[in-house]
Amino acid sequence: MNSKEIAPQIHAVIGGIFPFCNTLVILGEDLLVVDPGCSIESLRRFLATHDKELRDVGTVILSHIHPDHITHAVRLNRLSGCRIAANEITAPLFNEKERMKEFLGFHKANPVRKPWENLVNERMYGALDEGQIDEVLKNGDKFQLDDITLQVIMTPGHLPDHMCLEILNYNLLFAADLDCTEFGPFYGHPRSSIDEFKKSIKLVQGRNYEGIISGHLTEPVVTNYKPALEAYARQFDIREDLVHSAIIEGARTIDDITMTPIIYPSLTNPVFLQFEKWMVEHHVSNLIAIGLIEEKDGHFKEA
Repeated sequence: MNSKEIAPQIHAVIGGIFPFCNTLVILGEDLLVVDPGCSIESLRRFLATHDKELRDVGTVILSHIHPDHITHAVRLNRLSGCRIAANEITAPLFNEKERMKEFLGFHKANPVRKPWENLVNERMYGALDEGQIDEVLKNGDKFQLDDITLQVIMTPGHLPDHMCLEILNYNLLFAADLDCTEFGPFYGHPRSSIDEFKKSIKLVQGRNYEGIISGHLTEPVVTNYKPALEAYARQFDIREDLVHSAIIEGARTIDDITMTPIIYPSLTNPVFLQFEKWMVEHHVSNLIAIGLIEEKDGHFKEA
């Protein structure tokens, strides 16, 4: 079990990279957990070091609908009867898992839906369980926990429902999947948006926090976050240049482009290949919009 004390009462239980995430725990009278996607045993052992149990969790907040961030939410609710809070986009998706699947692009006709469901059930077991959101949050809403105040800041792009949480008492930001990882930004769904993601990064860069808390770094607190986010955002342009180069060199379709991985180091798993294709599609759409390439009948060429 690995955890880090971030401020008095505020800890991160380290989940690290996908299919896990870092879980924020605020040890108050109403024990609060944000994004319960770390190992459940890690969370259990962490709580035990503070004379707490899983059944003591009073509130769970979800930053967005990705399975690695909601993994244990329903399990914790069954154990403790805790309330679950999420923003107004996440809430109906959590309440109706079929709607969630379609929102993420895995509609019933998608041939990769079954492998994706298998991956979720094997590595993020519980994320597809039926549950119910008890409290719906909106941009700017404040969430009071004893003497600690959290404030919702919507940061779409990664997904339309992605939000961060400002910890006002300590001028910190739980940044979820604005995570500053070496992998770079993830926007591997049809509803993801590179433009919105860039705007959200700029929004966070424009605010003066003591640090941001990453959803996936094993050292979760990034104090020098403005240049870190700049390097993180640079991956958009690097990837787009590689997509453009592939088309210049003769790639004519999305399948042609993804014959050589651009984003993932290996594309042997059909789920990660699907993620790669969706991200490449976003770049292709942008290249068409700015007039660098042309498309006809699903085939691309340099403009």
